[in-house]
Amino acid sequence: VGLVCVHHNGTFYEAVPWAGEMEWDVDPWGRWLLTGRCKSGNRLFESQILATCDAPGTILRAPTQEGMKFACKDSFLANATLSLWPLEWNDQTKNYQRGKIPIIDQATTSQAAVEIGGGPWWDTWKGKSKMRQPLKALLQIPFIPGKLKRTFLNR
Repeated sequence: VGLVCVHHNGTFYEAVPWAGEMEWDVDPWGRWLLTGRCKSGNRLFESQILATCDAPGTILRAPTQEGMKFACKDSFLANATLSLWPLEWNDQTKNYQRGKIPIIDQATTSQAAVEIGGGPWWDTWKGKSKMRQPLKALLQIPFIPGKLKRTFLNR
């Protein structure tokens, strides 16, 4: 799980490992919980998406070491709930905490896309990503494709 991005009222909220943390708790099928915290930049926030799916899903082929095998399942019939909160610094705990008034308070859809697969995800998959330096700093360097192309073509 790499990111949670939300467009809301003309603002782009991007929770990615190089700007904060990502956590996930994914069942083999039926429940996905993703939390992203952006702790750097102008907009500090926490996002949470909970998706559930009662539909059986469609089994698909996915690349494996033995070639394309039926090793993936997805559906576009999941129910999802999205919440987004500002993060506020707590001087007592010396950490960020959710603000009291959410930016988005449990927005819902019944047409969310969900997927599992590729293995070995036969059990609940929980984790937390936290990117370390120097990779974190390298990923924040602005990338200007045109300038990069001119630099290498002029050599």
